[in-house]
Order: sequence, then structure tokens, then C-alpha cells
Amino acid sequence: MRRILAFLLILLSVTVVASASLRITEFRAAIDVLETGELAVSERLDVDFYTPHHGIIREIPYSYRRPTGERLTVDLDLVSISHNEGTVPYTTRRSGGMLILRIGDPNKTISGTHTYTICYKVNRALLFNNEDYIQLYWNVTGNDWQIPIDHVTALVSLPEGVTGLDVPTISYVGYSGSTTRGQAAQLDSEGRFMFEASALSPGEGLTIDVAIPREASGIIAPTAGQRALWFLGANKYAFLPVITLVGMFLVWYYKGKDPRKGTIAPRFEPPRGMHPGEAGVLIDDRADLPDISAMVIGLAVKGYLKIKEVREEELGLAAKVKELFKRSSPVDFEFIKRKDADVKLSKVEKTLFDAIFDADHQEKRSLSSMENEFYKVLPAIKSNLYAGLIKQGYYPHNPERIRRSNASLGLMILVGGIALGVGMASLYLGISIAICGLIVLSFSPIMPRKTAKGVGALRDLLGLAEYIGRAEVEKMEFHDAPEKSPQLFEKLLPYAIALNLTSIWTKQFEGMFEQPPEWYAGASPVFSGHLFALSMMHLSSGMERTFVSAPRTSSSGRSAWGGGSSFGGGFSGGGFGGGGGGGW
Repeated sequence: MRRILAFLLILLSVTVVASASLRITEFRAAIDVLETGELAVSERLDVDFYTPHHGIIREIPYSYRRPTGERLTVDLDLVSISHNEGTVPYTTRRSGGMLILRIGDPNKTISGTHTYTICYKVNRALLFNNEDYIQLYWNVTGNDWQIPIDHVTALVSLPEGVTGLDVPTISYVGYSGSTTRGQAAQLDSEGRFMFEASALSPGEGLTIDVAIPREASGIIAPTAGQRALWFLGANKYAFLPVITLVGMFLVWYYKGKDPRKGTIAPRFEPPRGMHPGEAGVLIDDRADLPDISAMVIGLAVKGYLKIKEVREEELGLAAKVKELFKRSSPVDFEFIKRKDADVKLSKVEKTLFDAIFDADHQEKRSLSSMENEFYKVLPAIKSNLYAGLIKQGYYPHNPERIRRSNASLGLMILVGGIALGVGMASLYLGISIAICGLIVLSFSPIMPRKTAKGVGALRDLLGLAEYIGRAEVEKMEFHDAPEKSPQLFEKLLPYAIALNLTSIWTKQFEGMFEQPPEWYAGASPVFSGHLFALSMMHLSSGMERTFVSAPRTSSSGRSAWGGGSSFGGGFSGGGFGGGGGGGW
């Protein structure tokens, strides 16, 4: 605490010493608003040096940070600098959005009263936020002077077509943020608006706000394209989403894009050695619940288990009527083991089989008994499913891991952008980085890449999907297509489930079955292909719900500067212009 107080005292002492060694007795600014939209500014400063100095320093901003964080820049071009109407050595440099002028001879000191004239042009300092007026919101003196200013005069010249009676004006004086109104502007003999202020202490300044009629001024507003380019030029971070988009596209193109599939022709059987779960993953690069349901049906078709419908033992009259019209649905399903898992099953199929017939359900098990239990083995099943596809050469890497890593990166960037925007009080920076995160997130689903073998298998699966999907079209003929039979139906049913074509496939075989498949036992005494199709859909949806089920476990007004009206929200230190300086 003592160190802080000492620092403040030293800072105050420096300010007092600086203000005691020199002061600005007269600050005369002339601001000409040109029909081109530029401002021609001339600052004439009468400075009294009480102690020897080399000259003065003048800092003029050309880049401004708005409260929402984005920057506005103006074109600031120095025209001339003079000392007592003659030439004077000076240096210029740009730093931190400021043009810093060091005026004076480093090998010579001066004292007494001296006059400095600084002329410069500014473009893009007029605001076009109102349809009827152009707004000149200008900080005449700046609020960063280290020395007092005894008197300020600002003369504003407008284009010839503008008459003074049509121009509302207002001014503000005081420290930065002050809303204290200054003296009313007066028209001088040349038709210029004259603003005045007196006795400004270090840190105080004069800001003017002038509303210029658009039509009379003849000044053309910048186009939306020009404003966009100015914004991008002043806020380089706005390019981040574009760079991210291009970067992610290149990463996808070289690392995530699948090889070309080539021509897709109808096929009448799945790829050799591929079970339904693998087929479902290859279609969308995801191990989904429908893929696992299809694997269960596949185990049944292969003869490893039997599926039995379970209904209420005592059915009421209404339920019997529904059953008679084939509208009833099973209450539950039961899986009955027909034989043990053997070497013919893949690792993931064996994992699934063992999850159904566990130590407590070695011979049979109801679907309802898996509720709040089966979810525990889902990660192992998905992991083995991906591992099997990688081992067979369909994927170079785990697609879920690739997708998750990109999604995690995108989420981190999104949250980081929001945090950075809040921390730095920069809305647009936060939005820009957050958009980058959203772009990375949007690419995550398409980043998993198949090998050439995987794309070949995908091409065959799409051909199979075309055959199954087009089989519902009447009189559709396929060259060398197999004859429809119960064996063909059973063989392709699990793949139809994985391809989300169950209803289309079962519809084609209505009336062909007089008896249900060996692996299926319905509760109805009369077998119907339509009822069987409904049962398959009920079974699939029931498995998907049950497999994933888990128990519940115990988160002031605005001025022209800010885009509002010219008056009622301005303050000293607002607008373009500004800066400050001192002696050296």
C-alpha cells in the first residue's frame, strides 16, 4: 500500500512540475470540412516556457478503440509544422495508434513564449449514422495534455452549400467522460462556427459535436464495401474466421477427405466378411445405437439367439380386438440363447453377445432387464467396433477419436473466445474467435477419413442400399438380381436395419412367409409379414432406448461516436481527434 501511495505521489509531483514549467496560453484549432469528406486541421499553439525546453511533443491518435472492443482508424497525413512562422526540426513516429511529433532542436533550448503550428489532413473522421445528417464528433484539444491550457478556440468551416442556421451543434468540456456542456457555438463574420473553452487543467479538454445536413453538404457517404474494408483493415482479427475456414478446409482436403468413391452400382449382398454393425459405421462414420441393434438381429439370423415377443398373460377384450386387427405391440422382448459364441464371431459381436447373456442371464434375458445396465458396456462395444474396422484396414484412425478431438478443440476455442472477449472488453474479438471455434466444430463431423479399402466397401454398401431402397418400386428390374426368397430376406434384414431401410425391405416380402423365421417367435397365433415388420421396428426402437438408458445421479445513452444521435450522449474526450502532449 505504501508503494502505491509513493508511486501516486511521484506521479502527481511530475505532473505538477511539468505544468509549472510550461503552459499553453492559447490553443487555436481550425477545422475545415471539405466536400471530399476530408478534414483539414490546423492547430496553432502559443506556449509559455518558464524553464528551458527543446520544444513540445504532440500526440495525435489515428486509431480508436470503441467500448465494444473493435477499432476505428482514420487516414492521418501530416502536412506541415512551423515554429514562430519558420521552420523547425521535428521527428515523427507511430506507436500505439498515435502519431507522435517531437518538435524542437535537440541541440538547443528555448524559453519564453513560442508559437507552434501543426497542419494535417484526416480522412474517414465523419460519421454517417443518420440519414439526414453527417456528424463531426471531434476532440479538439485532446484530454492527455500534461500541462494546462488557458484558452481554446475551435473554428469549424463547412462546405459552401451549408448554412449555419441548419446546423445543430454542441460541445463538452472537462475530463474524459464528462458530460458538462461547453459554451454555445457562435457564427463569426466568415460563417464559421466558433467554440470556446477556458482554464483547462491537465487532463481536461474540449470536444465538439456538429450535425451537418447531408444533402446540402454534397459529401458522399462511403459504401458498405468501403466500410467493411476499413473495418477489416483496422481489426486484423476479423480475418481469423476466414483464415480458420481456409485452414480447416485444407486440413480436411488433405487429411479428412475420403478417396473418390467412383461409380455406384446396385449390389445384392454386403461386402464379404462385414457384419451389420460395421456396415452401419461405414455409412456415417459413427457407431450408433441402430448399428448395435442391427448386430443383435444379425446374431439372431446367424443362429446364436432367438427373439421372442412377450405380451401380457391376461389380455382384455380391447387388446384381443387390437391383436385381431394386427395393431397390438409387444410389451417386451426376450432373447434366448441358441448356441455359445464361437470363433466365427468377430470380437465386437462376441462382446455384444456376452453383454446380453451375462453371468446373471446365461440362457435367456428380457430386453427390459437391460434397462439402466447395458449402457455400461456401450463404450467397450463401440471401441471394439472401431478397432475391428481399423484392423481390417477400413480406417487409418478411430473416427470417433478424430471427431471428438476436433470437436474438443473447437469447443475450447469457442469458450476461449468468449472468455477473451469478456476479459479484454472486446465484443468483436470475442465473436471473431468464437466463430473460429464454431468453424472447427462444424468440420469435426467430416474429419474422419476412410482408406481406399474403406471407400470401396462404402461403395458396395451404397450399392446395396440402392438395391434395397429401389426394390419397392414396382417392376424394377436389376440385372442378375437374386430371386426374392425368405433366405434373401433374412440375410439382408440386419443390413437393411443398419441402413435405415427396414420398412422398405420388409414390405417387399409380405405374403412370402407362411411361417416366421426360426430365430423369431411372435405372440400372435397368426403370422403376418406386416406384423413382423412392425415388431422389428418396435424391437429396434426398444433396443435403442434401453441400451442407452442410465440411472439418474445425484449450473447511458450513445453519441454520434457510438452510432446514436448527435446529442444527449456525448462527452468530453469522445469522438475522433484528441491526444495530448507536453514539453521536452
